[in-house]
Amino acid sequence: VAQLGAGMVVDKIGTRASFIIFVVAWSLSAMAHAFARGAVSLGVFRCCLALSEAGNWPAGAKVVARWFPPKRRGMAMAVFDSGAALGAVLAPPLDALLAMQFGWRAAFAGTAVLGFIWLLGWLKVYKEPEQHAWLSAEDRAAVLREVGPVPARGRESGGGLRAIIGAGATWGMLVTRMLATPVWWFYVFWLPDYLGQARGFSLMEIGFYGWIPYLTVDFGKVSGGVLSDRLLAGGFRDTAARKVAMVIGGLMMTAGLLVVGAPTPAEAIAWVCVATFGFGMWSANIYALHADIFPAGSLATAVGFTGMGSSLGGAAFTFAAGLIVDRAGYAPVFWAIGIIPLLACLTLVFFVGHVSGARGGGDKREE
Repeated sequence: VAQLGAGMVVDKIGTRASFIIFVVAWSLSAMAHAFARGAVSLGVFRCCLALSEAGNWPAGAKVVARWFPPKRRGMAMAVFDSGAALGAVLAPPLDALLAMQFGWRAAFAGTAVLGFIWLLGWLKVYKEPEQHAWLSAEDRAAVLREVGPVPARGRESGGGLRAIIGAGATWGMLVTRMLATPVWWFYVFWLPDYLGQARGFSLMEIGFYGWIPYLTVDFGKVSGGVLSDRLLAGGFRDTAARKVAMVIGGLMMTAGLLVVGAPTPAEAIAWVCVATFGFGMWSANIYALHADIFPAGSLATAVGFTGMGSSLGGAAFTFAAGLIVDRAGYAPVFWAIGIIPLLACLTLVFFVGHVSGARGGGDKREE
């Protein structure tokens, strides 16, 4: 839920300042976990972590949009978005090492320090194109010619929230994210349990093989970003290029239908990898699509609004999956995550277009 408010803050005070606030709060919240004394204090620290973490995606998407033109934006968004999945690969062994050597509190404190290290780099490296000292006058002119100058920040927080809510494309984007996100959330939360309960993997085997689908999602993000950028270079309109890559990814996500019936555990993991690769293609381009159709002044608010919907959808499906697994096993859940991406594709194709005035011409036509 905090993503909407975070996006409004980003549009109001800018990406440099907002990222500083979010990452400091995020790191302090993570470090506070080391001082938890029970369920209540742990729950409070988890909520603080969520409130601050929510700023990452609205701010990151806006940073990319401020520096990269549409023809290179897909790949840039893929690199930014792949950090979350790469972190999911690197964090378990790092946390396990810290916990085994120094105790579980050190795992929280040690990873929290990484945020402050990142912050030093951010303060050194990042400024808006208009103020960046590393750009020559010619480079600055080239960047601003491609992406445009930063719009004046309005008096209202949220960069035109009312206009965003009133646009049909916003709701189409929200619904398509709400339908696609549960696929990834399911694999993140339930894949280890599925491998252990349904496929008989030991804890060691889960640790040895279970990280692979989280790595393939990164490959999918990079591939999806490259594909949409090449389609743009080949003459596709911006939104059409993103949609083609996303539909291909959506069709790959239907591989969940084949997981339960796979005769061997290796084949089951292979189909999961196909599905997560497809989600990666989808995920990288959904952020680029936001940047293509929403005005720069309200982009973070738009990403936060649709991100709020996608997270609520993912949370609801994750909760429902637990109830279904308890009563009927994993088969119905895999059928669901194999079919839902098709609905996400239909919503994407028929209900997501340009927002009037978003790209200067106000053309709502898709092609």
